[in-house]
Amino acid sequence: MIYSPAPADNPLHALNTQLLALAEGDPLLAGMTVPPMALPQSINSVADADPAERHRHWPIVTTADFRPARMGAGPDWHGYDRANGDLKFVAKLYDVGFGIQPFDDAIRSPGDLRGKRIGVPPRPSAVRWLSEALLGDGWGILDDVTLVDIVPPQIAEARTAGRIDATSWNLIVPNASGLEPMTGGGDARYLAVDEAALERINAANDFELALLPPHAGDVRPLSFAQALAAWDGSDPRRIEAMLARLADRGSRFTGFPASIAEMRDWPGLREEEIHPVARAFWETRRAGG
Repeated sequence: MIYSPAPADNPLHALNTQLLALAEGDPLLAGMTVPPMALPQSINSVADADPAERHRHWPIVTTADFRPARMGAGPDWHGYDRANGDLKFVAKLYDVGFGIQPFDDAIRSPGDLRGKRIGVPPRPSAVRWLSEALLGDGWGILDDVTLVDIVPPQIAEARTAGRIDATSWNLIVPNASGLEPMTGGGDARYLAVDEAALERINAANDFELALLPPHAGDVRPLSFAQALAAWDGSDPRRIEAMLARLADRGSRFTGFPASIAEMRDWPGLREEEIHPVARAFWETRRAGG
């Protein structure tokens, strides 16, 4: 079982369920399911289970959740009940752009958000955590804005009614032609995140983020990458089978890695965070074995 951290009607969940098609035909991966279960619940709910049961449950993690889950860290409302040092990185699946989309043309910089209402996910939510980190740690304006709990289907109506001036919910997601905003792609615009803001965010939190390449002009949203993780005691044959499928067929699926280098592309990834099966697989492939 692989837990997808996105709701069932979210485009990210559709990307995650591509794993079912990727695994089709491999007997080691037969019977795999990809149910939606949000972080941190997808890790906390199985962390204290019997090891023989826990190791059959692999979570998809985000750049904001992976290291805090291993450390037992995070805010009270989106934290991890215990340190999960046996949770390891297997492979990046795809990248997602995250930022603040303003609806008013007069909002051209972070400072212009002061006094504005920003539609964000309710707690707990990794997107909410990133929203508060960007507005607070990155830009220093969290106390000067009003956060409005909202879900994606409500954004268009709330925008039209003037109840929100911007949102963090319009993620930039992979599609067949590259990257496109999750909703209302045609007129979506994002405020630029510079390297100084990124450094402040990383210094203040138990995760490490990166910036996407420019999305429009000089605008660089934050990277909100998603990866497959597994436990030290998970079946190594199944992990290797999934890695082989990703390496050999991943490029056929939207957003999935097209090379070993892309599978390993995770901000600040440390050796001790890599699953030993993944490390051995990468070394074998690099050696041509």
